[in-house]
Amino acid sequence: MRIVFNVYKEFASNLNQEECRLYAFRILLPLYKVCQGFTGKAITDELEQLAEEVRDSIRDRSLGVQIFVKVYSEIKKRLEVKRREEKEMAVVNPERNAKRKLKVASKNKANKKRRIMRSKMDRYGHALELP
Repeated sequence: MRIVFNVYKEFASNLNQEECRLYAFRILLPLYKVCQGFTGKAITDELEQLAEEVRDSIRDRSLGVQIFVKVYSEIKKRLEVKRREEKEMAVVNPERNAKRKLKVASKNKANKKRRIMRSKMDRYGHALELP
């Protein structure tokens, strides 16, 4: 994440305000999630501080306060709507929600298995087959 956030900062600083506006939502969404604690995993204080720094840099140097506030509030609204819909779906259709949770869990399990295999390959230096 650190590398991505630094790339975002550099990328936004090289764009004019109009160009930056085109990419603002995509750039600010992960920054918003990290700054507000909505990532779903533990984030170090250092990484959170970097995200805030990049966010402030984009607000002050690239976008301007008015456009930044507009985009940031749009991100907040969309995430709130998504969370509300997920909660409603869990109540209205619990079976569908259970299937969704199982699907997410299986993806996480597969990603964890891939990470473990990759670390074994890095550690032992020989080729193990990735699933």
